[in-house]
Amino acid sequence: MVILALETATRAGSLALVDGNQRQIKTGDVTRTHSERLPQELLRFAGDHGYTLRGIDVLTVVTGPGSFTGLRIGLAAIQGLAMVTNRKVIPVPTMEALAHAWRDANPRTPARLVTCLDGARGDVFYGVFETSDDPEVAPTATVAPKVDTPDAAVSDLAALGAGQPLLVIGDGLRRHAAAFAGGLSAATRDDRPWNLALGAALVATRRVSQAVAPHALRPVYVRRPDAVLARERARAREASPGTGAARALAFDRLTKPDDLAAVAELQRRSFAHAWGAEAIRWELDHSQVARLYTVRAPDRALVGYCACWIVFDELHINSLAVDPAWRRQGVARRLMDHVLRDAAAAGARSATLEVRQSNEGARALYEGLGFRVEGVRRDYYQDPREDALILWHRDVGRRFAAAT
Repeated sequence: MVILALETATRAGSLALVDGNQRQIKTGDVTRTHSERLPQELLRFAGDHGYTLRGIDVLTVVTGPGSFTGLRIGLAAIQGLAMVTNRKVIPVPTMEALAHAWRDANPRTPARLVTCLDGARGDVFYGVFETSDDPEVAPTATVAPKVDTPDAAVSDLAALGAGQPLLVIGDGLRRHAAAFAGGLSAATRDDRPWNLALGAALVATRRVSQAVAPHALRPVYVRRPDAVLARERARAREASPGTGAARALAFDRLTKPDDLAAVAELQRRSFAHAWGAEAIRWELDHSQVARLYTVRAPDRALVGYCACWIVFDELHINSLAVDPAWRRQGVARRLMDHVLRDAAAAGARSATLEVRQSNEGARALYEGLGFRVEGVRRDYYQDPREDALILWHRDVGRRFAAAT
């Protein structure tokens, strides 16, 4: 059985191939982002060791905790490969992958193992596993993954060291060595790098029956995403005192297929060829990249919506409409601003969309937000037939992240 594993929870990321007793591993290049390297690096890695994508039996991916952007890119890359090859995927949590990587090098060492990764923003991700002297027994999680400051993590872990001494591993230990040395002086500390993709592949050998369809993959977060915090800040700003009914509008992202009939009806009234509620529902249920934002009046009536994707670090605006009764009141601009800020908080660096060449109002809206025309799609629109202008905003990450 040939297993190909990907990990993007850390900045460098890692790859692994396991074929029986044969193992190949690789650590990523920290000078290049995951979106720059994937999926090409994954395919090249397999090819360099004599495997085609069709020759891979099992795909596995590390699901978190870790970098929000990195996890999203890793899951999207594996989902794409799984769909192309009609494969299922084995998801492996980050801490479990780290514990199994260490266990592979220490098969007969009993330990109370603390897995610790740098969580950025001054935090660490950590968990605790028990290992035995039987190499056939997998590490058992005794403390679920958490995120906290190094000092708080050390205080939490110190209470566990009263019995069996702790063994702390991972790059969080290396990054915050002083905190761990001072607060866990009795613990054994091992800050060597471990290939998390190899750990995930080793977990996968035990869990072939637990593979899932690619659309069922979900990231494991233990910290509230930046996007959630950005939305809360946006709501607070939008709830500030103002004049006019437009000030009281509520902007939100749907995480469930609520009110799709109202969205579909507004689509039908706004466009010659609308997607319809079922198409939108399918995207929300089966795609990790699809997002749907709504604007509601104080009485909760739908005023506008924006359907989009975030693919790697690019935001794709697919459809935007505002109820005719609410147009020319700045609703579309506020909705776009909300979407762009939310996307920037989720890791988007650029954004793109198409607009009818004759739609001067929409062009003025988008260009006012920083979009610029970079191409043309001939005869893209029908009824009436017309070219589409391709607009890009190449600085979403800096401009709108700063606004949050």
